[in-house]
Amino acid sequence: MTDDPFRATRRGFVALAGTVALAGCGGLNPLSEPEPTTIDGSALREAASGDPPTVPPAVPIAVEQAYVDAGVETVRDTLASVPAPFDEREVPNGMIRRELGEMHERATDALEDVSEAPSPAEALGSLRYARESATAVATAWRAIDGDVAFDDVRETASAVRGEIDDFRGRWRYVGDDPVRAVLAHAEVEDRVATAGRRLSGAVDRSRYVAENPVVIGEMAGDVAAARASLTHGAYLYDRFVASLAATRPMGPVFRAAGESLTATMNDRREELPAADGSPSSYAGGDAAEAPVGSALVELRDGIEYADRIDDERATGQRANVVLSAFWTLVRIRAFERLRERVERGDYVTVESAADVRRMRESAFRAVESALASDAPPRLARHVLQTVGALEYVAKRLHEYEDDDEVHVDWLGRELGRYVSVEAMARATPETTKSVADAIRSAR
Repeated sequence: MTDDPFRATRRGFVALAGTVALAGCGGLNPLSEPEPTTIDGSALREAASGDPPTVPPAVPIAVEQAYVDAGVETVRDTLASVPAPFDEREVPNGMIRRELGEMHERATDALEDVSEAPSPAEALGSLRYARESATAVATAWRAIDGDVAFDDVRETASAVRGEIDDFRGRWRYVGDDPVRAVLAHAEVEDRVATAGRRLSGAVDRSRYVAENPVVIGEMAGDVAAARASLTHGAYLYDRFVASLAATRPMGPVFRAAGESLTATMNDRREELPAADGSPSSYAGGDAAEAPVGSALVELRDGIEYADRIDDERATGQRANVVLSAFWTLVRIRAFERLRERVERGDYVTVESAADVRRMRESAFRAVESALASDAPPRLARHVLQTVGALEYVAKRLHEYEDDDEVHVDWLGRELGRYVSVEAMARATPETTKSVADAIRSAR
């Protein structure tokens, strides 16, 4: 027996052979369903425990801790303006009182996430959420007192829209190294696009009862999230430009690289089987029922979606078009190589907690190997952030720890994530090198 965690077990074959033999001797029904494979919940938790590899941020921009600290103080000052926890005298309506309490709790939880973030760059998302929730509860409280109304929030939204337009007016695709520049500008694009979406969300909320303080607060939260996202994007852009010893235009580079990589992606995608969400379309026999079947579906669906690349092209997000094509090319290589392994019988049919542990460790090793490869590191790390999916898997599997018997059939999607992350990691170095060459050779 091989030590490869993707070994093909013979359980299905042996079970079938045994059933046929018994049917000839003892009259048992050869079509009867086999007993489901189960795993003890505590053993499953142990098999899924342990921190995954740490993937450093891919963002090539240094975020100052002082910037994050200033944002935290702003959120704390906002929260200090409300008398939480709210009592019945201050907020007689029980439903509104509960909503305000939940808004306040979300803000404080987000501040805790900021403090626990591995780096200032990774704290920005939680900081934006903290600002959103704090503004929502503070505005709702002021609406109860009559100090703010729907029209006030709408005016703020209009002001933020003007701020977005002002930033777009000074934003230029510039850089020195094209790979570093595409990663930096993609971060800016993401935040400006998020700002626009959150403003649209604020407009959608305006369809509800304008006098409801919770709705007014939530609308203000949307506007605050838009402003925070824009502020972070402008900060990252200014920091990036300030770090450049020399600059050259990158817009034409991004456009050419995006068109080239998208064309390659489309050609490769046409060679794949159609996406229909069925494991049996990509793998036969036991493999379709094993975690590898779920992994193949996940990868193929991701290839079809291509990370919103059509929307990014339509909205002129040139840097993100490049990175979405990159992600999709990694998925294509992962899908193709994984199907090849399945055809060789190289996959796991989970029968025990030990099988789960081997799958998990194999995914970890693949990520660590990709991190140690000679592929351009920041570009590789951009894809290897998929390791975050392993934390989700552990959380889900830990929920079964008090169960005596966990049916393996229940775990297909979660265990499939181990397989898909490993396949993505295996495909990352080679794809990263070819994509980096395409970016640097674009004109």
